[in-house]
Amino acid sequence: MRRRKGKVDNHDDASPAKSLVDDLGKLRRTLRQTARAYTQRLDQDIGLVIEWAHDNSTSGELTRTRLRDLGDMISLVRKVEAKPEKGRKKDLKKIDAVVTDLRFFVERAQN
Repeated sequence: MRRRKGKVDNHDDASPAKSLVDDLGKLRRTLRQTARAYTQRLDQDIGLVIEWAHDNSTSGELTRTRLRDLGDMISLVRKVEAKPEKGRKKDLKKIDAVVTDLRFFVERAQN
C-alpha cells in the first residue's frame, strides 16, 4: 500500500484545536460569571455587616457581649493580609472565611 504524502485535510468544524478554542472561550465566560457572582455575594454580606454595625453605633448602650463581639469582629477584619495584585485563591479564601465569621456574629446577635 502506498501512502500519500502531504498535509492532512483539516476541516474547520472538525478541528480539535478549534474545538478547544471554543471550549476555552466558554470556560472563560463561566469563570467571569462565577467570579462576578462570588464577589457580589461577599459584597452583599459585607454590606449587611456594615448596616448592622452602623445600627449598633447609633443605638446608644451596648451590652458587654456586644462590645466583645464588636472587638472580635474588628480583630478579624484587621488581620486579613491579602495581596490583591497577585490575585491569589488563598486571599479569597481568607476574605471569605472572615466574612462568614462576621455573618455568624451578626446572626447570633440578631437571635
